[in-house]
Amino acid sequence: MKPPARAFLLAVVSATMVSAGPAETAIVAAMKLAEAPNYGWVSDISDDARSYTIDGKTNLADKGDLSLVNMPLVSALRRNATGSPAAGGAHSDNQVNVIFSGDEKLVIEVGDAWKKPDELKSPDTRGGYSGRGRFGGGMGGRRGRRGGMPVNPEGGEQPMPAFSNLQLTLSRPHEELSIIVAGYTDLKVDGDVVSGALTETGAKLLLVHAGQKEITPLTGSGTFRLWLKDGGLVKYEITLEGTLAITSGGNRREVQVHQNAVTQIRNIGTTTFEVPAEAKKKLES
Repeated sequence: MKPPARAFLLAVVSATMVSAGPAETAIVAAMKLAEAPNYGWVSDISDDARSYTIDGKTNLADKGDLSLVNMPLVSALRRNATGSPAAGGAHSDNQVNVIFSGDEKLVIEVGDAWKKPDELKSPDTRGGYSGRGRFGGGMGGRRGRRGGMPVNPEGGEQPMPAFSNLQLTLSRPHEELSIIVAGYTDLKVDGDVVSGALTETGAKLLLVHAGQKEITPLTGSGTFRLWLKDGGLVKYEITLEGTLAITSGGNRREVQVHQNAVTQIRNIGTTTFEVPAEAKKKLES
């Protein structure tokens, strides 16, 4: 959601909640994050193949709309960035520093240099994903849980490696919260926790980040919880499931995905970070 749209939605929501109850207070608190000059955040994510952490700092006051993020890379880029194999692990591994301008434009720290994704792709990489049939964030971990059963050339079926919905582009908390506020149903209050269900459109937007041309959400559903403290949002959880169409190397397949993310918000208005000159130059080129 673009800044003018965020500001407009916040104004509308605030204007209609003069006598706000706990649920309305939670919605307003969620929207206010988009108006903060900066903030820090940590997301712990589990999907069908792996668990990993994304640790970020976002500066909305900078005209470059910058975020410094420590996160694992999709398999197509991991080997050339870290020297590690492209197979996905069951836990958070192969973390790298990434600087984003917005959600899609990024540079990755490799040794003493900053590189764009195109500079890290292997010759056999197609569409932003590695070859050899690997899609998304890499398959690995628990095998054969969901997503279909391929035919074994020797007869019968064999388990399909579990699919990880780790993506290269970014979904930042203020944008995720804007999606929740724009498309929620059935709010419930339990003390300082407000929960609800997502519309299908909202769930689809949260399952696939902007810029992921190789992934198309076909179905989606989900729930969320918002934690408040002293009238401010301190944590939220999103649980999603759906069907994605994945395209790689001219091939298309559908996978079932399930993921859970718990995000903690911290240091609103006091988060700072430096952007190296080389990284800034590449982001602006």
